[in-house]
Amino acid sequence: MANNSFFNRAVLIAVLVLPALLYLFFVYGQNEVFFQTLKYVGPKTVEASEEGFDTAYYEVPDFTLFGTDSAEVTNETMDSTIYVLSFFFSTCPTICPAMNFHLNDVERRFKGYPEFEMVSISVDPEKDTPEKLALYQKVNNYNTTKWRFLTGDKEHIYALAKGVYLNAFEDQTAEGGFLHSTSAILIDWNGNIRSRIDDNGNIVGSYDVLDVTQLNDLEEDIKVLIAEYEREKHNKLDE
Repeated sequence: MANNSFFNRAVLIAVLVLPALLYLFFVYGQNEVFFQTLKYVGPKTVEASEEGFDTAYYEVPDFTLFGTDSAEVTNETMDSTIYVLSFFFSTCPTICPAMNFHLNDVERRFKGYPEFEMVSISVDPEKDTPEKLALYQKVNNYNTTKWRFLTGDKEHIYALAKGVYLNAFEDQTAEGGFLHSTSAILIDWNGNIRSRIDDNGNIVGSYDVLDVTQLNDLEEDIKVLIAEYEREKHNKLDE
């Protein structure tokens, strides 16, 4: 049984990672292989060390939220996990159903990869209690093991959205009473926001999940990030 489990995992990773590796691998040098990776979003700091220079990349701000089981979910919960983060609210009459419809396709495509998850945070936490989100998840048949629907303190959530370069705030003039980004961000296993660059060399930063092209870009970039993570884990085993 253990051998079958290992074999199934190996096959799954191969299916997900091999296309990304082929995409990443673009040139052979003298005894070197170069890989294209996703860019880091946000400011970075460079500090001198005994070994040279250390670069610290921007990380998702610290957060403490609550899942559908009322358990705390923090940055540490998401350590060693690649995840897609977005904002929504369960009574949203406009964009949220379409957003989560598309994100559900993303979740289904990558649900077999152990270190991948989806995270959707309510911008209306006063109504979206853990119990309400649990019902929302059940009614819509969203994966309860790979897709976290989170709630918490409203101001904390809005500050978090700002900290990851997305919008989320209350607006009584908007349908449903709230405004939030239709974009999602991709976060790596270290809590860094990652993204591709556009044709002009600019870091994209986020992906509008209502835009088919950007949704496809997100899926391709998840593959790239999975390949990068698998390569990093492999390199650590060789050390």
